[in-house]
Amino acid sequence: MCRKTTISTVDTCGQAAALVDLSAKRSEYIFKPPEWTICTINCLLNDPRDEPVAYLFLNILTLAVPAAATLFLVPPSHVLGAVYLATNYALFITRFLVALLHVTEHRRLFKPEFNVLNYVAVHLLAPLYGVPSGLYTLHHRVMHHAEGNNAPYDLSSTEPYQRNNLFHFLVYWFRHAVGAWVELLVYALRRRRFLLLGECLCMESAYILAVYMLWQWRPVATLWTLVLPYCLSSLALMFGNWSQHIFINPDNPSSAYGMAYNCVACPDNAITFNDGYHIQHHLNSKSHWSELPTRFQDTFDEHARQQALVFQKIGVFEVGLAVFLGRFDFLVQHMLICGQPFASMDRELLVGVLKSRLKPIYR
Repeated sequence: MCRKTTISTVDTCGQAAALVDLSAKRSEYIFKPPEWTICTINCLLNDPRDEPVAYLFLNILTLAVPAAATLFLVPPSHVLGAVYLATNYALFITRFLVALLHVTEHRRLFKPEFNVLNYVAVHLLAPLYGVPSGLYTLHHRVMHHAEGNNAPYDLSSTEPYQRNNLFHFLVYWFRHAVGAWVELLVYALRRRRFLLLGECLCMESAYILAVYMLWQWRPVATLWTLVLPYCLSSLALMFGNWSQHIFINPDNPSSAYGMAYNCVACPDNAITFNDGYHIQHHLNSKSHWSELPTRFQDTFDEHARQQALVFQKIGVFEVGLAVFLGRFDFLVQHMLICGQPFASMDRELLVGVLKSRLKPIYR
């Protein structure tokens, strides 16, 4: 950990940490498509840098979709269902959720003339990973980013909770898993987003009807391909968002520097499209995922001025888990000190800073 007190040395440490992610081998997909298809894929893409996203979606179409369809065609088997779910989630869940919510929700993957392809992940693939078709445009891009984790307008805000309290998190998860179906519609109505309200209502109705009909036809297959993924992914999504916004600076809760933190030089970034750079993501959600480490380098001095938190060599889920386990010394060991006043603090004072940013924010 860089704990030098001179800004130049600390800045060098930050630059080096970002270089680790810039030079990392991309691992967002499992295998590349055949060479003869790559040229065609590149012709479809809005941005050639999004090859890993397209490869990931093609991996899922090649492996996960046929496997899910097979469960509906073979005799019912909970064993096969469990193997399918475990394998699919082990290979793709983290990769896909980040690609869907933090990449393609903010930047169109395919060119306008091939716009229909942009709906494949949102409507066909998303339900296999517990994301109801079409709902996360309103939930994530429109609500979460427009409201910036500010309660009560952001329904997924972590502000009102004591964020190292497990019971508070369970309430937070339950509210999302059950209440979001209605709260999203109310939010769209209050914000006068009538087109999105209509789209959301239609998609909710179609999704619920489809799951019901499939349950009547093949309940075992529906359980393992749609119902359990919704339960698991709602937990994973809300723990992820909770963890990304677990530390909030009470002096500046509305700033991206105060409501989020970065995880840099972290192995997770190579499989999650640099998702650890969450401050940069909230500063400009349209920034390309490949540019986030560079944007961190460019704004390093501002991180220091705003007393932003930066961790290195650990990921978002590790941060959240460490908070619940009370392992603040572990977090301090992995802090990348961006400048004053953190550079002059000892471990005890830094632990105090972390704990002070877990308290509820009341507006």
